[in-house]
Amino acid sequence: MSGYRAILLDLYDTLAWTEWPALRGLIEERTGLSTRALLDAFDLTRGARSVGTYGSAEGDLRVVLEDAGFESTPELIDELARLVDRVLEDGVHLWEDSLPVLRELRARGIRTAIVSNCDHSTRPVVQRLGLSREADAVVLSFEAGVAKPDPGIYLAALRAVGAGPEEALFVDDQARYCDGAVALGMDALLILREGDEPWEGVSETGGHRVITDLRALLALV
Repeated sequence: MSGYRAILLDLYDTLAWTEWPALRGLIEERTGLSTRALLDAFDLTRGARSVGTYGSAEGDLRVVLEDAGFESTPELIDELARLVDRVLEDGVHLWEDSLPVLRELRARGIRTAIVSNCDHSTRPVVQRLGLSREADAVVLSFEAGVAKPDPGIYLAALRAVGAGPEEALFVDDQARYCDGAVALGMDALLILREGDEPWEGVSETGGHRVITDLRALLALV
C-alpha cells in the first residue's frame, strides 16, 4: 500500500477536456478579433483572472477584450457572458476514466480534492459535472485568491481533506504545477493524455513520473 491519505487532482486536461477552440471562435466571430490577439489577451490576463481579481465572469471577459484592443460595452459583455455560459454548458466533458477513478479512490478510503487554476466561469462547470459530489473538496483558484504553483492553493486543498503533504499525491498535466506540489513535500504524477492539447500546452515531463490515463493512478495507491 502507498500510504496516501489524499489525492489532489487538477481539473482541466486531467479530469476534463474543453472545447476551447469553439468558444474562442464564437468570441472572435462576435468581436472581429484575430485568434492571435485573443490568445495573447487570455494568456496575459490569466494570472490576475485566476486569483479572482476582476470580481465576476463579466469582469474577466471585459479585461480580456480590453487587453486584446477591443472596446466593449456592458451590453456586449453581458451577451458574451451568456454565450460563454451556453458553450460551457455543453462544451466541457469528463474523460471516461475520471468518475470511475474518483469513485474507486473514495471506496478505498482515500480523500480527494480538485485543485484548479481558473476564473469565474469554472464554478458552474464544476456544479454541472457533479464534481462537488464526487470529490471531498473543490479548491478553485479564483475563490482561494491564490493559484498553482503558489504553495497556498495546495495547502488549502490539504486542509480541506485533512492531510499533510507527506500523505498526499498530486496529479496535473503541467510539470511546473507538479513542481509546486513536490516543493511542499507531496508526491506528484504528470498526466499526458494521448491526443490532448491542453490550453497551457503539452508539458515537458520535468523529471516527473508520467501516466497517460487516470486508471494508472489506481495501481500506485
